[in-house]
Amino acid sequence: MFRIGVCDDEAYFRQDIEKRLEAYFKEKPFKPEIHIFEKGQALLEEAEKSHFDLVFLDIEMPDMDGITLGKHLKAIVEDTLLIYVTSYDAYISYALRLDIFQYLKKPLDDHFFQEEIDRALAQYVLKKQKYNFEYNGVRMSVPITKIIYLESQRWSVIIHTEDENFKIVSKLGEEEKRLTAHGFIRIHQSYLINMQYIKKFLSDKVFLKDQEEPLPVSRKYKDEAKKAHLDYQSKVGI
Repeated sequence: MFRIGVCDDEAYFRQDIEKRLEAYFKEKPFKPEIHIFEKGQALLEEAEKSHFDLVFLDIEMPDMDGITLGKHLKAIVEDTLLIYVTSYDAYISYALRLDIFQYLKKPLDDHFFQEEIDRALAQYVLKKQKYNFEYNGVRMSVPITKIIYLESQRWSVIIHTEDENFKIVSKLGEEEKRLTAHGFIRIHQSYLINMQYIKKFLSDKVFLKDQEEPLPVSRKYKDEAKKAHLDYQSKVGI
């Protein structure tokens, strides 16, 4: 079940977001659970019982500000998608440090709001998808969103994930066919990377989140990889 939390101390904006969500999901094949909160503490207590997949947060609230609340929510479930809805630009730098999903200005724009819900649902679906492979004779499965990059070695491919690495018998080209549709790009004959982990893309190397050393970008793949990354950035609102 796709659980959505909305927290704002102003009744008008709580009702506005709730109406927008109800209108959006009216034409969808499934209905989410939508929970509305006036105070951050109440949302947090509910999240501790059963986590939310997507949360809309105001930043300035009397009992607990949205930045603090977002930190608590991320501590419960790191993958929780946070959308900050506020009239103030001053807090955006603090919000971005939490790896938030999006930042929306009040009053809300209809088209942009719907685009962001589309994107949030796509992200939610992707989190549920698994990558299946055989490792040491055993069938394995890991969430695609946990794969950072794949590395080609002689007659094998190393799958680097957030938790551990797996060496499988395969060719990088074959794995590329399976993963391109999920936001992976080829940057080198030996490397296929997950764009959600890109921290900085330079002309000859890419820095990935939680990786100390950058990966090389070859001339052969540079132009196409840069274009794919720019398209990805425009879609996710970076």
